[in-house]
Amino acid sequence: MHHSYHDIFNGREGILKTVNINRMENELGFPRRRYKNTELAIIVPTKDRPQKIQDLLASIAAQTVSCGRIIVADGGNSVENIVMSFMDKLPVEYHAVFPPGQIRQRNKALSLLDDRTGLVAMFDDDIVLEPNAIEVMIEFWNNCKRETGGISFNIINNPPVKHSWLKAFVGMSSPKMGKILSSGYNVAISPVQNNIETQWLCGGATVWKKKILDKYINKEIDSKWAICEDVIFSYPIGKIYPLYVCAGAKVRHEHVYDHAAKRKHWYYGRTITLWRLYFVESHPELSRIFCIWMISWQIAARFVRGLLLLRHQEIQYALGQIEGVVLGLKAIYKDKDLLLLLNEE
Repeated sequence: MHHSYHDIFNGREGILKTVNINRMENELGFPRRRYKNTELAIIVPTKDRPQKIQDLLASIAAQTVSCGRIIVADGGNSVENIVMSFMDKLPVEYHAVFPPGQIRQRNKALSLLDDRTGLVAMFDDDIVLEPNAIEVMIEFWNNCKRETGGISFNIINNPPVKHSWLKAFVGMSSPKMGKILSSGYNVAISPVQNNIETQWLCGGATVWKKKILDKYINKEIDSKWAICEDVIFSYPIGKIYPLYVCAGAKVRHEHVYDHAAKRKHWYYGRTITLWRLYFVESHPELSRIFCIWMISWQIAARFVRGLLLLRHQEIQYALGQIEGVVLGLKAIYKDKDLLLLLNEE
């Protein structure tokens, strides 16, 4: 049978990739067994949202299967009484973490895990699970590729993803969900009708293999709004290990903006711009030029909407983005760490 050079090269590349993955599996000690629901630990960072933590724990208590551990890492006014009120229904643990910080609180909870845990679910406190979400997720883990690194739940009340040529032109859209664009924009990963493979995973509704989290430590950044931390953390992992969204593992994101920062929309604009620039600068395959191109169009669109519809918050957001671009480019030009601008302590 005749084989082209292209076929031979692709075949060899596939073999080498398999060998490399197997080597990495051996190094990380990936288990070759089926996961039990009791091997799942759930980690929840929270701060000053007692009703949200109540709703989340109630939805976990209503699951069709149980889990092994639930660790609530609290960085605000104590919700210990709420958490421990679920003791009869759930394997809950409460830990106060100060100073607060979403990543710091997660890392503290991770440090409490042991070999009983094979899978780790990271939930934001404003997530509410559908009754069979954990059962479906465990079953997905037991049938996906052995080298899989992480799987996100399907956030069913997120806005539907609509691809358009105009958004693609400015670097904000792709027909493929879960793609990281050259601009640094992360195309949404939910809601989905079918399971998908993705280049990134969300930070607040995802199950990771514990061996992955032992190897990849999420860097602590003292930012009140860690809007891109999930992309920054998961994208490098996705270059090596498959990442998925499980369509049948459904949750809802009951989100609220509750930051106390003055001129909050200005703060949002400045912060998300600095996060995005930091992400792009961390990966040579992404483009600073395309990133600035995208942000410039965002700024222009917000100014137009703000002026035409008399929406003051749109203009404030755009002004924050302008400040973020100026500060970010100055830091890049002077070869300074952009993380210094994101730390708010």
